[in-house]
Formats: sequence, C-alpha cells, structure tokens
Amino acid sequence: MSRREFILSGLAASFVAGCRTADIFGGPALTFGVVSDIHVTTPGTEARYEKALRLFKSRGADAVMVCGDLADWGTLNSLQLVRDAWKRVFGDDDATVPLLCTGNHDFGGWGYGDMTMDMHASGHSEDEAAVRAPGGMKAAWEKIFGEAYAPVRLRTVKGYNFVSAEYAGEDGKHRPDVAGFLVAYGRRLRDSGKPFFYFQHLPIKGTTGDSGHRSDGGSVYPVLKTFPNAVSFTGHTHRPFVDERQIWQGEFTAIGTPSLSYPTLAGHENGGTAKRDGSATNAMPMIPVRRDLEGTQGFFVNVYEDRIVVERIDVEADEWDREVAPAWIIPLTGTKPYAWSEAEKRVPVPVFPEGASVRCSMRNTENRQGKWTIVMTCEFPSATVPEGWRVFDYEIRAVPKDGSEPLVKRFYSPAYHKIPSCEPASQRFWFDVAELPQDKDYVIEVRARNCFEKASEPITAGRVFHGKPGLGKVKR
Repeated sequence: MSRREFILSGLAASFVAGCRTADIFGGPALTFGVVSDIHVTTPGTEARYEKALRLFKSRGADAVMVCGDLADWGTLNSLQLVRDAWKRVFGDDDATVPLLCTGNHDFGGWGYGDMTMDMHASGHSEDEAAVRAPGGMKAAWEKIFGEAYAPVRLRTVKGYNFVSAEYAGEDGKHRPDVAGFLVAYGRRLRDSGKPFFYFQHLPIKGTTGDSGHRSDGGSVYPVLKTFPNAVSFTGHTHRPFVDERQIWQGEFTAIGTPSLSYPTLAGHENGGTAKRDGSATNAMPMIPVRRDLEGTQGFFVNVYEDRIVVERIDVEADEWDREVAPAWIIPLTGTKPYAWSEAEKRVPVPVFPEGASVRCSMRNTENRQGKWTIVMTCEFPSATVPEGWRVFDYEIRAVPKDGSEPLVKRFYSPAYHKIPSCEPASQRFWFDVAELPQDKDYVIEVRARNCFEKASEPITAGRVFHGKPGLGKVKR
C-alpha cells in the first residue's frame, strides 16, 4: 500500500503524508509560505528568496513568513534588496501579506568577523548598517518595508492571528516583552477558536532540535506554554528539515525552519562548524557552510479546521512539488504525534544491505590544517530506510580488543541536506591513523543512526587491525 493510499484509508492521517496530500482534505482556510535566514548581501544574492516567493505565489499563498536574518550584513541596501524582490513578485497591491521579522544578522552582521571581511571586499562598510542609520532599525524598517515596526507585533490574515517578536539587538537593549504582549492579548489569542502563529528568529529553548545552546535563553517558553493553540516558527540554526526533531509538540507546537541560504550541521566530523573552525582533522567532504550557499529549503503551510499540514519544500532542487519528505500533519485537537516520545517510536532505524561490510585501506593525504598525514579510508554501502525517511548520521568506531575505550567518530552523509535522489550508493570516512588505538588489536565497526540516535546493527571490516606504537608522537 502506498503512503497516499494509507492516508486515504483513514488509518493514519494524523502524521504521515506526501506534499500534495493537503488536497484530499478539501480547500484550506489559510495558506502561507515559511522561510528563514535568507542572508541577502549584494544584488543577485536575493535570487533564492525571489525563487521561493514565486513558488509560494504559484500556490496562491495568503502570506509569506520570514523568520529573520534577512540581510547578512544588516545593511540598508541589503534590506532594500529583500523589499525589491517582494515587489517584483507580488507588486504593491497583491493580497499576499508579508510577515517578516529581524534576526541577529539584521542587527549585527556587519561586525561578525568573516562577514565583515566579505562586506568590505564587496565595497560596503559598517556605516551602511541599518542600526546605525538615523532612527535605527525602526526608522530603517518603516522606510524600506512601509509598515510599522515594534518589538512585538500582531497581524491578522484571513482571521488568523500572527504574533512576531524582533531580535533583541546585539546589546540586548531592544529585548521584546513577549510575555507582557501575550498576556495583554491572551483572551483574543485563546478565544478565537483557531490556532495562532508565533514567530521569531532564535529557537525557543526547550523545543525543537538544537534549541538548547542556540536559543532565546528560555524567556518565551514559560508564557507560550499557556497557549495550547500556539504554533511557533523559528530560524537561526540552519538545520535541514529532514531532522525529524525540527518539529516538537508539548504544551504547544514548535517548528524549526531550515535556512534558505545554507545548511549547517554542527557537532560531527563534517559538520559546518567543524569545517569553519578547522576542528575536523580528516579530509572528508564537508556539509556546506555559509560560503557554499546551497541547500535552500522552506515550508508551505495549509491550515484546515481540524489540522495543519506543513509541506517540506526543497527550493533549490526545483522539486518542491514532489515529495521530498513526508508532510507534517498536526491535529488541532486530541493526539500529539510530534511529541518526541511518540515520534521516536515512528522514525525508522536504518539498515545496511544484506552482506554489507567495511573496506579499509591506507593512504597519504593532508588534514584540515594542511599538514601531511596518513589516513585509514573506510568505505561501505549507504544504509537504507523506508521511502520518505532519511539516515541521520553514521557512527564509526575503532574498538580495541582488550576492552579499553573505543575511538568514536560521527559524520553525516555529504548529501544529507539534499533530496533523497542525491544520496550516494556508498559512504567514505577517513581516520587519521595517529588517532587510532596504538600498540593494540582493534576492529572497525560502523552503525547508521536515525535522528533519535537509534542505531542499526553494526557492519565490520571482517578483520583485526593492529596499531603500530609511536604513531601519536610523529611530528607533523
């Protein structure tokens, strides 16, 4: 039975669907597009944003939400490019409502190290920053976008309420009083009989994946949890939407919006942070960081009387009208299928093809610091999951036979942030031999994991290796 037939049978409709399954429920009462982190700089860099807008327009979107980081350097001319792209697509009289808010780059990107260098190299300076203009961000925003600016705003589209909070500013002096605002408008938001949508740039601490160390600090959660009809959208993390922890249901529903400019996946050997700061010592392909500018993703949201359907769209691949990943279908009453305790039961554990093994060999190369090294190349078949799901990452271990602590590394498939058809047939990982167990026997094991860290059965190289003593003392 196909997934679409499964839904039509009425057996599962609360949580599994393809991008077009919204059609089977009848017409939605409200539709809107959602993107974040568009990071516009100079003319031409708004093209990804404009492409997304055209896709949303073709679907008849009632509104488009952008969850901050509009301008990479936070300059007036970059914000103007954002506005100009909107006008080219929707004009001045179009019924589609812009729902934009600021992020940290809009306030302080002009002072962010490598971004400052990019800005200077492109002929721009800190003097063009919106926050440095007369009247600061408020005056700049109102002049460029032609709408009133306030730390917290309430806008209504087709009877549905949207509350946005602006970034606090690099010095924190513009921190929005979200709690006070929601209390003041509490009756209106609760008694509408409908969901309301809250959006800001920083993730709400305690909700979606990556909201622990990259979050708003916890100020919004205590008040938003008193609104069970709230659905929040946030940005900032640049995490692709194939991570099923990017939707969370607790006292309310929270959704992490992927980047429209570049994905970043930290914490792994080939994560964006490791590439940028040079902490990855192996020579393997990297998940893109900001200079690569690929991997543009967003959402198209369909709101019905009894549910919200969030379609996951890959803008860059021109396959937004195909199923890239199952749509998230959020019931407005009753069950919470995206509570992580429930989602963890549903997300499949990857499996390797029958008979799969790891092939290992040695070669000379350079590490990330450009220094000579010897690496052990480990090659193995890609793991598989049912259609519509993705392998989250791979864990590779050098396990000493004497029972001592193994060397553990984790990495993403180089195609993790792309559509499933880009997934390679095999994976490669490179161990720096100086890190491997010394003067002892060890075996190589590889596991594939889902986003909840549930792992496949391991595959091995089928042989025992012996580390030569003294390699860790080799001068580089």
